[in-house]
Amino acid sequence: MKIKLYFPPESIDAIKGMGLRQMSPETLRWTANHPSSNYGLGVLLRGKSGEILDGRSFAAMVKAFGAWIEVDSEDTARRVHNALVTAATETEAAVKVNDLKKND
Repeated sequence: MKIKLYFPPESIDAIKGMGLRQMSPETLRWTANHPSSNYGLGVLLRGKSGEILDGRSFAAMVKAFGAWIEVDSEDTARRVHNALVTAATETEAAVKVNDLKKND
């Protein structure tokens, strides 16, 4: 299961201009073994920090910076969508299934 968070190059420059750090791509991890996982839907954890990427945060990244997530299978896309879904998000357009094996 491969899950990567991407930002366009111009957004990385804008983020750096705000004094923040952001890698693109950033590896995400999905797990259902986390206290914040509702009914086994799972959560997405960011990189090495283990910070949760929730639906509202992801929706804000999509709107402000054009972020998107690429995954390696339809099954992974379903898990990611379920982990991010909230009443405020529109994650379907920003989650793309790609063969990420060729990039590693």
